[in-house]
Amino acid sequence: MTSPCDRHSVARAIVFLAFVTALIPMMATDAVSVIMDVIPSVRLEEGWQSNVYNTSTGEVSSFGTRLTPGVALRFTSADNVMLQVSGNYEQIWHHAAEAKEADYNSWFFRVDSTGGWSLTPTWTVVPSVYYLNTTNSSQRSQQVPSGDPVLPPVTITNYGNTDTEDLGAAVNLNYLATPNLTIGVNGNYGEQRFSGGTDNTAGSGLTNSKQTGGNVSLSYLFSPRTSFGILVAGNHQTYEDSPDSNTLSAGILFGYQFSPALRIDGVFGMSYIRQSETPGIPEQRTSSPSGISHITYSRETFTASVFGSYVYSGGSGYGEATRQKTTGLTITDQFTREWSGNLSGTYQVSQSVFTSETVDLVTLYGTAGLSYSPWEWGSLDLTGNLNRQTSNGQFGDTLNNYSATLGITIGKPYKIF
Repeated sequence: MTSPCDRHSVARAIVFLAFVTALIPMMATDAVSVIMDVIPSVRLEEGWQSNVYNTSTGEVSSFGTRLTPGVALRFTSADNVMLQVSGNYEQIWHHAAEAKEADYNSWFFRVDSTGGWSLTPTWTVVPSVYYLNTTNSSQRSQQVPSGDPVLPPVTITNYGNTDTEDLGAAVNLNYLATPNLTIGVNGNYGEQRFSGGTDNTAGSGLTNSKQTGGNVSLSYLFSPRTSFGILVAGNHQTYEDSPDSNTLSAGILFGYQFSPALRIDGVFGMSYIRQSETPGIPEQRTSSPSGISHITYSRETFTASVFGSYVYSGGSGYGEATRQKTTGLTITDQFTREWSGNLSGTYQVSQSVFTSETVDLVTLYGTAGLSYSPWEWGSLDLTGNLNRQTSNGQFGDTLNNYSATLGITIGKPYKIF
């Protein structure tokens, strides 16, 4: 259970991270050229959901109303890098009488950047932070960022109607030692907490956990298109009432610019994981190939990215280290000045490392949307989501959830300086 003290500690951490991130643009040597916008917004949508209680049997569907007020601070540098700090509150009311107990609310906070923010001519920083507090953990699939190039790969498991808190924070610092040699340092932290489980909780044995880690890399630009390097990483996973584990990884970094629009980046190597000894459970260890890759294509108004990872993860939610295989796709396009669309999906397999079939989950999440923006201050959109999860292990349930929504978003940037 999450105590008030724990919640206050997390809240203080979020406020601190927001404050530090907001200071980053002011620390840049060209701070005088930074553009700052504040973007208040409110979103109202009507939609239908197939399984409001996130259960494996006796599914209840309902139409519902969702209200989401939010605000964002957006900083744009002279070289057109954008850094944004945003937060919103979401409340949904279901219309069907048998679905009223599934009404929920969520708090979501996010810091992200479109690239490296220059602090000096040789130092750049790329932050990435998210925080989600929700009474409906199916929201994790929609909100928790998958395929983020700064954060470690995340778990997209649906835990049913369980109060969850998810926090992820990471920062990349890059130092240009020479025109061709870059030294990189990454630090990251993740935390997952559960409370308020109901009869609709997906499985049993949900366990609070923390992950702390970092990596160091050297990358050399051999040509304007090609870079290679090495990376060494370490992570420590802590579980409540379960043995801790440690992961060490090493790999070859690579990057290749096929064209001005198409680029691939990744790291491939080996990972070693060790689970600590506890009374009645001896120390266990194993190793496996590992890797993370990102392919991006961006041309005019069209952007597509494909990501994949094969890693050890401590974020299963069930107090188990898992071997996690993830692949995903994101596509956005601005067809005309008024019309735009998006399509994304993530497929993930999580399996226990040290115990037989305790965690054996396959999760598929997808979303597609079409947006029409006839006004500078507002847009209309039609969005569909699917969330399918199957389990062959001791923990987790087979869950299916589909939704379709029609929404209106009202918001407008206001330039501060």
